[in-house]
Amino acid sequence: MSVAPQAPGRHLLIECSGPHAHLDAAALDALMRRAAAAGGAHVLASHMHAFGSGGGVTGVVLLAESHITVHTWPERDYAAFDVFMCGRCDAEAAAAVIAEAAGATVEIRSLERRTPAVAVSDPQGCAA
Repeated sequence: MSVAPQAPGRHLLIECSGPHAHLDAAALDALMRRAAAAGGAHVLASHMHAFGSGGGVTGVVLLAESHITVHTWPERDYAAFDVFMCGRCDAEAAAAVIAEAAGATVEIRSLERRTPAVAVSDPQGCAA
């Protein structure tokens, strides 16, 4: 029985304090789309939700290669972005666009994501 190859992906956790926390939904959407383009990803859709006047924003840019998300807390001067990209996309290039626009303190942590090896005879990954 052969085993399917692993599909690597890079997941970056980006924590920002400063101006990002105060961007509105439209500005965050535009920033995340620029980041996706810089990483060579293909945007499928996006959705941003603003939590009222002075509240934060939660948003997602859905990519053919995974996603970019954001959650902001203006009252804490804090924004958290996730950049998860698979295939030939460059998650670091996408993160650089976000970090460059931040103009404040930025911390980036990286996770290597992989799919577990799955037997080809079990395409659902449910082998006992």
